[in-house]
Amino acid sequence: MAETIVKARDISKYFKVGHRQLKAVDGVSFDIERGTTLGVVGESGSGKSTLARVVLDLIPATSGSVEFMGKDFFKLSKNERRLLRREMQIVFQNPFLSLFPHMSVSANIAEPFIVNRKELGRLSKAELDERVADLMDLVGVPREHANVYPHELSGGQQQRVGIARALALNPKFVVCDEPVSSLDVSIQAQILNLLQDLQDQKELSYMFIAHNLAVVEHISTHVAVMYLGKVVEYAPTQELYRHPLHPYTQVLMDSVPKLSEGGTEFSGIEGEIPSPLDPPKGCRFCTRCTHCTKRCTEEEPVYKEVEPGHFTACHLYD
Repeated sequence: MAETIVKARDISKYFKVGHRQLKAVDGVSFDIERGTTLGVVGESGSGKSTLARVVLDLIPATSGSVEFMGKDFFKLSKNERRLLRREMQIVFQNPFLSLFPHMSVSANIAEPFIVNRKELGRLSKAELDERVADLMDLVGVPREHANVYPHELSGGQQQRVGIARALALNPKFVVCDEPVSSLDVSIQAQILNLLQDLQDQKELSYMFIAHNLAVVEHISTHVAVMYLGKVVEYAPTQELYRHPLHPYTQVLMDSVPKLSEGGTEFSGIEGEIPSPLDPPKGCRFCTRCTHCTKRCTEEEPVYKEVEPGHFTACHLYD
């Protein structure tokens, strides 16, 4: 039986806005097994990045729990969480903003060793240089770039440096927060292939956040579809793309541009996404759903297993 690296249960994150609450993430649960990738998709404002930051305890959860490698992460002491967090890393969307601009490539990659020198032991300059060089080789950054600065690199090379830094302490779990969305399409493929190669080599587990459905299909083992802070559908990747159940997932699939004899076909999602400060009373997608009934506007659907391993929250399947 595969080892579960991350077990999240009923994760919620609410922000106070004036006298109201913005429910950025509302009761989300999922498991991630060792060596697998959970893709998280949805429109901007669906809560994907907030969920990732709560899971890593970069921002505190309003409620819920995260079990990481068998330990209740949120209930650990501050020092215990800091030590365990070395096993959990993140690769950010904008590679340039995630790097220290005043530090060279080698200094950026070396930073995790320096910050954690108390636990890891102080490395000699030669040992530190060797570890940095090995990481540069691992992610495909030429060693001659060791002394250049982030602004002198291409976006793809910057992201490789960010990945090298994330892997410096040999983590078990890496959150990839839209890591290729700011890159050219040809470079996107290179970075995705690199992430998959690293996963195979090190048996890494990923939480991969994206709005590009083709990217998610390429890299994910399972996919969770989020809308207004909730997961509305979850399934193994091939099953979800072959047979999407939730109307929101279906229109997301239809929104991907397709080539035809007459040019490019594109079907967008009708209507505006509601404000998370004032979500619909019933199903959160009811204001944009062509299957909406009176029940949908009044009663929130239960998130349940409709087919083996395939979960959704929709009254169509009651």
